[in-house]
Amino acid sequence: MVIQAIRDNVPKWITAVILALLVGPFALWGINSYFTASTDNSVAKVNGDEVSPADFQRAYQNQYTRLQQMFGANFKPGMIDEQQLRAQTLDHLIGETLLSQQAVAQHYAISNAQLVEDVQKMAAFQVDGKFSPQVYRSTLEASGLSPVAFEQRYRQSLSVQQLQEALQDSAIATPAELAASVAVRDQQREAAYLTLPASRFLASVTVSDADITAYYQAHEKEFMTPEKVTLAYVELDEANLARGVQPDEASLKALYQQQLSSYQQAEARQARHILFAVSGNDPKADAAAKTQAEDVLKQLKAGGDFAKLAEKYSQDPGSAKNGGDLGMVERGVMVKPFEDALFAIKQPSDIAGPVRTQFGYHLIQLESVRTPTVKSFDEVKAGLAADYQKKKADDEYYNLGDQLANLAYEHPDSLDPVSQQLKLPIGTVVDVTRDAGTGIAANEEVRKTAFSDALLTQGDNSEPIQLGPNHAVVIRVQGHVPSEAEPLTMVRDRIVATLKQQHAQQAAAQKADELINDIGKGGDPVALAKSAGASFTAARFLGRNENGVPPALLAAVFAAPAPTGGRSLKAVTLDNGDQAVMILSAAKPGDVSALTDTQRTTALQDLSREDGAKDFAAYLANLRAQAKVSINSKNMESQGE
Repeated sequence: MVIQAIRDNVPKWITAVILALLVGPFALWGINSYFTASTDNSVAKVNGDEVSPADFQRAYQNQYTRLQQMFGANFKPGMIDEQQLRAQTLDHLIGETLLSQQAVAQHYAISNAQLVEDVQKMAAFQVDGKFSPQVYRSTLEASGLSPVAFEQRYRQSLSVQQLQEALQDSAIATPAELAASVAVRDQQREAAYLTLPASRFLASVTVSDADITAYYQAHEKEFMTPEKVTLAYVELDEANLARGVQPDEASLKALYQQQLSSYQQAEARQARHILFAVSGNDPKADAAAKTQAEDVLKQLKAGGDFAKLAEKYSQDPGSAKNGGDLGMVERGVMVKPFEDALFAIKQPSDIAGPVRTQFGYHLIQLESVRTPTVKSFDEVKAGLAADYQKKKADDEYYNLGDQLANLAYEHPDSLDPVSQQLKLPIGTVVDVTRDAGTGIAANEEVRKTAFSDALLTQGDNSEPIQLGPNHAVVIRVQGHVPSEAEPLTMVRDRIVATLKQQHAQQAAAQKADELINDIGKGGDPVALAKSAGASFTAARFLGRNENGVPPALLAAVFAAPAPTGGRSLKAVTLDNGDQAVMILSAAKPGDVSALTDTQRTTALQDLSREDGAKDFAAYLANLRAQAKVSINSKNMESQGE
């Protein structure tokens, strides 16, 4: 309802996954750290304010996680340059610190009402589209953040956003700037072109044995068979352990009693309220709010619609637009005077109030009552069995996990002792390469370990490799097939096809040069195209995003100098290896007068945004140039380890 109520009355229950979605935009920059006391191990100092190692590490990890999510299943650790990512992360942190300092210096401020409204709009704090105080508190606790710390950070983040928007929104593009932009953006160029397929020359291409041998020798690495290993492994998987656990009835009933509180659903009341806010200790303001509450109460008693009056009069930004609806409220969620009044209402549709809290006066209407319930043993028996199996499997997994690591280390030349003592079978997987494998070898870390010196050369067992949560494997190399060159007889046809295609493309490029020469001397492009076995596309004006034109050709049309007289000729290699001959004859600028009013407005807005972004970048660069910034590279490097 309001900040203090959110802070004081919300229980725990949510996961860190939702938390990561929430705190990313502002925890990434660690704004809170810029105003804390200095420490000796800071990553950087910006005009005396520190970027702490903890904030740097959080920001770096958030950036790393975002990149992982961006690449999805295709992600590989080697795709990220960690050195560059650390530098970029610190640069962002320094920029945000400078902006935060400016927001404070220029007195940007966020009101409590705006903060509450923004927080309650966050999807991560909502259940069924409505703000949930329980989710709010538990989400923050999952990250070790208190509501006070969260609100302070988010308030700072919003003030920085205000500063940025003020700078960017002040940029206004002029009509002259728009005209110049449209002249370039909507420029059209008149061009004709001939398309000469490379395949036309394939029949006349001959490839000698000497050519084949020379290509084979020059590209030997392309014809190497992949290095392969056969792996033996012992797998420890909690899921397999759980399937072997059979709980008895007595154990499940004992577990039911232990968890009984979690199966109880307390009484809850669905309520609406109208808030007449009172700030400070002004008696006149208090009296005015109370009088207004009493006036609205009279309207309600006269048959007024509570939801409509809430929309009209309530000063709670989080619920007013929803007719004052607060959803289901359990005891311990709202401040005490509000709660006492709500749970004292006898039946739905009755109204209590005015009720005075630290936020002002409330009128409260009871919508419905959810009576307390307790789920029976039979209702939750299946879930209890799964919990029991998981708990026992957890215990066994961690016990066996320690033994797995120790036995693999104590007997490095065999998996037999591991298998015998832990009663785990030895599996095998064949044809594992550095880049691919099946079964456990589909895991990149397994393949990387398999081809390490310790396993491939020294013949040791691996350490346990985590395949997933409570799922580990120990591997050793059982067989090794080195990479070797495929014999020429096996790859001859591939080489012949490659060489023919190359020679055909070279012949097409040579013919394109001849056509350019002939056209330049006044030859008819249509007749020349026909005699060369090429297709001819007549001249027309093309736009920068023209459809139906080969991309490489269109790029060449607009990369060429605008013709000032005569024609411009150029041979262009297309993406498929074919050749095109471009005949560029004219260019005309885009005409701003051709835009509709809507298009003109949109284009001006786009230009203004671009100008604003440039202005903001220049502003930040100027702050950076004038700032006193010291960077402790050693601490930054250590955070990435």
